Order: sequence, then C-alpha cells, then structure tokens
Amino acid sequence: MFTRFVCFALVALPAATRAAEPAAAKTPELPVLPKAVTSFGAVACDGYLYVYGGHAGKTHNYDTATVLGTFHRLKLDGGIKWEELPGGPSAQGLNLVAHGGKVYRVGGMQPRNKPGDPSDNHSLAECARFDPKTNKWEDLPALPAGRSSHDAVVAGNKLVVVGGWQMRGKGEKPAWSETVLILDLAAKDLKWESVPQPYQRRALTATAVGSKVYVIGGLGAEGKPTDVYDVDAKAWSTVPALPGDDKKSMAFSPSAATVGGRVVVNVAAGPVYRLNEAGDGWEKVGAAATPRVVARMIPLGPSTVALVGGTAPGAGTLATIEVVKLAEKGEPAAPAKQP
Repeated sequence: MFTRFVCFALVALPAATRAAEPAAAKTPELPVLPKAVTSFGAVACDGYLYVYGGHAGKTHNYDTATVLGTFHRLKLDGGIKWEELPGGPSAQGLNLVAHGGKVYRVGGMQPRNKPGDPSDNHSLAECARFDPKTNKWEDLPALPAGRSSHDAVVAGNKLVVVGGWQMRGKGEKPAWSETVLILDLAAKDLKWESVPQPYQRRALTATAVGSKVYVIGGLGAEGKPTDVYDVDAKAWSTVPALPGDDKKSMAFSPSAATVGGRVVVNVAAGPVYRLNEAGDGWEKVGAAATPRVVARMIPLGPSTVALVGGTAPGAGTLATIEVVKLAEKGEPAAPAKQP
C-alpha cells in the first residue's frame, strides 16, 4: 500500500510522528509557508515536508516575478522554521513525489514574460530528483513533451504522471495530454512509457493505493465517474464521481492523499471525503475551516491531514497550513448526479 505523500517505506510516517498522535493528542500546529503560494508541489519524506515552486501572484496573472523556483522543507515533528534548499526552474502546476528517501519533481508551467508583458507560458518537460543526503538535484529523462496542470504519484516503484496539458507559448493553443506517463524507478535504464488515458483533463489531483492510481476531479470531470488505473494489471476502471450538488466546485483543483489505505479528498466547498471500504461511494469525514483550491493535502498520521497553501475564495493566495482531524466513521455522502 502506498501513500502518495509519504516516502519512508511508502506507507508510514516516521515513528516520532506516529507516536505524536494518540487519541487524546492536541491537533498539531504547523508554521505558515515561507510565502503564500498556490499551484505548487508538496510532499512529505522521512519526517520533513517539502514544498517547491508555485504561483505567488494574482489569479490568472503569470510572469517571471510571480512564479517561483524556490525549494524549502520543514521538520514535521516540532519544526518551527522552514529551511531553504537549492531551488530550480520557476514552475507552477506541478507536484512533488517521494520514493526511496528522495524527492522527485515533474514538469510544470513556466512563464517567460516579464510583469506587464503579454503572457508567454510554456509547459516544462524537465524531471529531476533531489537527494537530501547530498543536498543536490539530479536530472532524469525528460518527459516526451512539456506538461503542466497535471499530477504525479508513485505506485510501487513506478512514477506515474496523469492529466494536464502542454502550454506552447504566446499565441499558441495548449495541447491536451492524452496519455499517462510511467517511469519505472527500479529499472536500470530509466525510460518513460506512455499509456492512453480515457479522458482529457487538467486541474486534477491523484493518489495511489497499492498498484491503483485514482485520478480525481479536474476540469471536465463534473459529475463523471472517477478514473482508476492499475499499473500492474495495465487496466482502467472507475469508482463513483465526487459527491455534491455544485459539481464544478467539487471537480476543480481538489487535493487528495492516501490515509490508512483509503483515498481521501478535499474539495473547493470545504468538505473532506473518503472513499468507502467497498469502493462504491464516498463518505464525509471532515471539513476545512478555510475552503481552498489548488492546495496540497499531506497525511500527518492515520487520522489527520494537513491542507497546505492554495487559494481561498475572497481571501486570495494562502500561506496557512490547516490541520484536519478525520472522523473514524464517516457520514455517507449523496452520490453526484451523472451529467
């Protein structure tokens, strides 16, 4: 079983973190991000929370000054100060994953226009991994084409990239991604494999349970079943669509993680849902005090998640990290109406 945001043995947080969450423990508090940011990468690895890049400007206004290439980490067990690490290319619309004690980043969108100039946005094909032991990035094989507004997970030893599109610069229409990309991290020679995907979506999220990758929400997913790809069986299936009457807000840029072997997702309206054990419905297990989109969800233990950054309606870009305690027993959520 794999949790997207936790490396270690890809299933468990460090012992110090587990021990810090008895039933009577206080909800942990985490310091704000180094900068209010949205559409960024985040992952927990070996007791640290890592964040990379993102957009720190006004919504839908992208330029070389507001899209970041910074890289920081925070010790999850009692950390009070973010540590700055070697950065890289400025990028938003990307994610980080962890495997074998290393942090991976894949693609992202990079504006090449200065503030005030016409937009010139390009999706990146770059892929790299960071080794905390050497404090250095290492280049990996590039994607077959630039990709942004996608998501990435690790299932077993495989890095899996889903959804997104390729932005091709000023005056050019973006090209929607039509394939899932898979990189076997255990292979001697690293090479991307392409698998056709049964959708064209971006602004989505994903998480993995065992060999199954759950592709959740995104523009174009309103009221539609959730797509699931089994990297071992090489087969697609579906589970129910996200619940809720406002299907558009349910689908746009949610955040998700695997917690206790179950898929957990936070949607724009604030509710936190969990896929039930049978996999045929969703249950409400919590809610965000500050509803947000384009954020990241990080598991902090068997029943607690952190909602990191993102954008809140009426409040703009956030630097806050909200910790949400998940209910042991969820409330069944009404199924979404099919489009």
